[in-house]
Amino acid sequence: MGVVFSARFPVLDEADLPTDLKDKIGKDWHDTLKYKREKIITNLKAVIPDETAFKERIADVAYARIGAVFNPNYPKYARIMRRFRAKINLGANDFIKNVDKAFEAGGAFEQGVYQNLAKFKENAVIVWRVMGDKDKIFGCVPKTILALKGLGKILDKVKLAKDSVSGTPIPVFKPEHETRITSIVDQILMEGLNVIVLSKEAGLDYDTLISDYNAILDSYVKNTAFVRDNIDTANTFVHIAYDATNDRIVVDVQEATF
Repeated sequence: MGVVFSARFPVLDEADLPTDLKDKIGKDWHDTLKYKREKIITNLKAVIPDETAFKERIADVAYARIGAVFNPNYPKYARIMRRFRAKINLGANDFIKNVDKAFEAGGAFEQGVYQNLAKFKENAVIVWRVMGDKDKIFGCVPKTILALKGLGKILDKVKLAKDSVSGTPIPVFKPEHETRITSIVDQILMEGLNVIVLSKEAGLDYDTLISDYNAILDSYVKNTAFVRDNIDTANTFVHIAYDATNDRIVVDVQEATF
């Protein structure tokens, strides 16, 4: 039959995101951490109830691991390691004395959550641009998964004007593999798009990254062990690409049958 479905799903621009999305999700993150404050301190004190536990579970482990970071042939290696061990062991008393105060209402923990809220929202933007928000806008990754599952009616409802869609998607993977493989494809796309978009916007090379991630995607989408018998793997693919006309990163999806 040939190609039965093709689509191009661009990564969302920050301007595409609902105006209240950052504030809503940021508030959820902030409130969740605040509400878990008591649980965190309870669990922390159960694991590190006294100075002996601090030294065994934090100081000794940190000392052993940091030793692998420094070159033992460095002339001041022994001095650095002695100083580190002394300082981290001295921290045991401070930890036990101050941990309750740090986690009290309005204490250092809550202040730290509030101070890092803007940074959290900034870092989350790239995730929203590729994933979207299921209640407001679908990103290129979930739309790709809908196409691979053959969920054309849902795709029609969530596609955007900037998306290019032709034909009707069909299920690509065998039923026994679909859930597992689409989850893997989802993760590959999310990881790949994240680093590729950031590299592009930082003025770094991203062509090699696109090639590398597309090879990984091919190992699943073109794998005859996973796809249905009617799928023409030579002409079926999910690829990350650069749209030179619009200067943006996109996901291209094509499905073909024999």
